[in-house]
Amino acid sequence: MTTLADLVRHPSVLGQEASAQEHMAGLLDGLGLDVRHEPIDLARIRDLPGFSPVDWELDGKLNVVGVHDPGPAIGRSLALNGHIDVVSPEPVAAWTTPPYEPRVVDHEEDGESWMYGRGAGDMKGGTVAALWALAALQDLDREPASRVLVQSPVEEECTGNGTLSLLERGYVADACIIPEPFGETLLVRQVGVMWFQVRILGRTTHVLGAGRGVNAIEKSWLVIQALRELEEELNADGRRPDGFAQVDHPLNLNVGTIAGGDWASTVAGECVTRFRIGLYPGDDLAAMRATIEERVARAAAADPWLREDPPTVEYIGFQAAGCEFDPASDLARTLTEHHRAWRGTGPAELACTATTDIRFFNLYYDIPATCYGPRAERIHGPDEKVSLDSMQRVAEVLASVVADWCGLRPRGRSS
Repeated sequence: MTTLADLVRHPSVLGQEASAQEHMAGLLDGLGLDVRHEPIDLARIRDLPGFSPVDWELDGKLNVVGVHDPGPAIGRSLALNGHIDVVSPEPVAAWTTPPYEPRVVDHEEDGESWMYGRGAGDMKGGTVAALWALAALQDLDREPASRVLVQSPVEEECTGNGTLSLLERGYVADACIIPEPFGETLLVRQVGVMWFQVRILGRTTHVLGAGRGVNAIEKSWLVIQALRELEEELNADGRRPDGFAQVDHPLNLNVGTIAGGDWASTVAGECVTRFRIGLYPGDDLAAMRATIEERVARAAAADPWLREDPPTVEYIGFQAAGCEFDPASDLARTLTEHHRAWRGTGPAELACTATTDIRFFNLYYDIPATCYGPRAERIHGPDEKVSLDSMQRVAEVLASVVADWCGLRPRGRSS
């Protein structure tokens, strides 16, 4: 519990991940792992499949990796991947207590103990559960008999470029588990995610002559409406693939940020709205971009001002394809077997309406990867929380999976 609380106290939002990464390095060192700091080099990854463009500083941002390398392996290698970055806690006033001052409430209505705090659920709780699993094996005076990587990437919440950089640098394994907070389920498919922004120019004038101006903020509403119509079409029954047939509204459009105007008494001359939209596994990213641009252009063509000065569509952040994970794979069978051994039944299979970094492993590096992590609620929202009891359950299963997948040997034996 203290391990998680100390990690949550580091506000590792975009661009401020360094202190949390240093703390993670200390935790990995405490487990006896070989700790490595790996800077992101934009030039090395910008042309790779899965890369997402950014308008913020990326070069030099640090991933952290803990490596357990026993030498000649008995079993198979495994990566445990847990992103360090969290989303903004704003508006902080909506939180019951400060977001980076973790608190524990024992035995809520479900009988479980919960830790509150930004990042407690997404996904520092899962990362700590993975560390607990390795520590539990050490308590038994055992260690994995094959290579284990504990990856702590940045950028998961906006691009995935952190994990992409680690894979490009050779931090690969025979399989990967990401303990995202999906309630002890086995993730078998996830949607893709695309971020884009629409820039609209109006005509600035003093508000005393507002009728002679064109308000770019108000014009943006035409584009939002058009994209909402696209969202409903994408979620229609005939468009939805079998894997998401039972999922309510799997592809969500979000109007994430809007920046327009610069003075309350001036008609807004520019508005930039950032969106997020989902796409199904197998959907082509270029085709989705073309569809978005066509819908924006169609909305503009129906408006006299926008027809003459059309909006521009720009792509910054996630350009993430959807992906699937084979529930009949060796990794899935191993996870299912040990979940059943501890819990009595197999884990539920999850079709996820968000994206995770498993896509890089499955799509581009031919490494089977899935998510299996603790219960969490209100992630990305105020009063985010994770079940400490669920973290313990996940740690039990992961320890068994590591023992089975990697093999075990007496701790500290020289290779």
